[in-house]
Amino acid sequence: MERRLAAVLISDVVGYTKRMEEDTEGTVAAWSEARDSIISPSINSRDGRIVKYTGDGFLAEFNTVQTALECGIELQNKLSENSLEFRIAINLGDIIDDGVDIHGEGVNIAARLEEIAEPGGIVISGDVYNQVKNRIDAEYQDLGLQEVKNVAEPVQAYAVQIKSLTTEEIEETSVASHEKPSIAVLPFDNMSGDSEQEYFSDGITEDIITALSHLRWLNVIARNSSFTYKGQSPDIRQVADELNCRYVLEGSIRKAGNRVRINAQLLEGLSGNHIWAEKYDRELEDIFDLQDEITEAVLGAIEPSLVLAEIERAKRKHPENMDAYDLFLQGLPGLYTFDIEKNTTSLDLLHRAIDIDPTYPQALAYAAWGYEQRLTRGWPAYSDNDLETAVSLARRCIATGTEDPHALVFSGFTLVMTADDYELGVLTGKRALENNPNIGFISMMVGSIFLFGGDDLEKAEECVNLAIRLSPKDPGAHLFHMIKGLIALELGNIEEAVTSSKRSIQLFSTWDTGLIGLIAALVENNEINEAVKVADRLMRVDPETSISRVDKHLKINNLSLKNKMIEGMRKAGIVES
Repeated sequence: MERRLAAVLISDVVGYTKRMEEDTEGTVAAWSEARDSIISPSINSRDGRIVKYTGDGFLAEFNTVQTALECGIELQNKLSENSLEFRIAINLGDIIDDGVDIHGEGVNIAARLEEIAEPGGIVISGDVYNQVKNRIDAEYQDLGLQEVKNVAEPVQAYAVQIKSLTTEEIEETSVASHEKPSIAVLPFDNMSGDSEQEYFSDGITEDIITALSHLRWLNVIARNSSFTYKGQSPDIRQVADELNCRYVLEGSIRKAGNRVRINAQLLEGLSGNHIWAEKYDRELEDIFDLQDEITEAVLGAIEPSLVLAEIERAKRKHPENMDAYDLFLQGLPGLYTFDIEKNTTSLDLLHRAIDIDPTYPQALAYAAWGYEQRLTRGWPAYSDNDLETAVSLARRCIATGTEDPHALVFSGFTLVMTADDYELGVLTGKRALENNPNIGFISMMVGSIFLFGGDDLEKAEECVNLAIRLSPKDPGAHLFHMIKGLIALELGNIEEAVTSSKRSIQLFSTWDTGLIGLIAALVENNEINEAVKVADRLMRVDPETSISRVDKHLKINNLSLKNKMIEGMRKAGIVES
């Protein structure tokens, strides 16, 4: 038996016995639907473990209380559409795991707290509250001390309510203040019942976002902001208010064998009213034509006078081989983690995609970026001649003649960061921004190209500010603020450099490049003692960090910035080699 500390979530159906007496078949069907379509997928997607299902409830455990509560909120949002009502309680405490079930005080307290939860509500213990109160945006009602059977001391309890914005009519100016109309495309729900197909539904959503973003008259909310609503069932008016958009597109995808069903609907953000809805049943062979069809329909609903030329501009070339597409989609997430093991897995998948389709621009570009990460961070080689491979992949991508902004920006960035061809790298970055000025991450990457290539600091600053504005809730915001801080450092705006660099580290505390940027800013601001503290933190994050390693692998054209970073490390006490 194993004894450990765990976040325990327990739930049951309100009035289950009475419901069974009144409608046995309907109750069983509703419970089965909730269990298979909502409960299991939600818990599994957050790396939780379902310990057991009971006749009318379930017991689960999570690695952290934050993910447990996030899952609880997600469950209650989704279960609200089910005919059954659920109570949920979460506790942090000691458990005993016998390999089949879990027992102990941690479970006992959760079970007793669940009894006092309101139908459709969540109750958490004081230990959970202390860890989540500043991390999860919710309202917490103090329920006082609760007597718990077989527990000597009373337990502090809190009821959790999701903090939502007003559901009253939003002022027209708040959602329509843009010079151009704006749209948010929420992550399409994966209804396949197969978590491994999550990448497919995410990829479809991303392709629609990219296609819409080609239209210069339309502001498209950045992918990373829209995806913060993944797994939720938010009020459309709330989404429109939070993202300041006029329209919201949402949908679902059910993939079975060689067929796919896509449901999509366009809603007006102010009222939540349906503008357009459609269902598509297609063979997977024509999936890309289907995506273009959806895009055309959405654009037609927003602007009936839109000419065919504009619709054609929204279309995107795709590889003909679905297998390559699948591999590409699966390879993307690992690259954004900047983790060596996940980087390796991503490169494996991307190389398989390239083997199938050697002229696949997106796969070539992202693979090049994967190699660039390894090179600039001094990671062990993926294979022989990593530098030559990175450059070759980037140039092969550009040679395809692609106009895909992601392919262009990652190819250009790779050429700049490997010191192969600064001029071509900058020009390629400019093309990416020209082709798609409405995606925050692309704008940030182009700003990075301008910064590290030493081409135009003012343009770099403009790009990163645009990125921050386009993606107000971006999970990768630490990159935005890191680049903003380095730009400010180069422009001599030292206080802004310190502020932005600190913001980056607040968002990603173990980001080594961000820590180096903060050290440089602090040294320039004559805060040597603070710089030393950050340097100690950097060495704990990566004990192999040295001035010689950074000097060797950071091949940027902007020598002024590079010298500031190296000199900052030196004055902060980082070892030479």
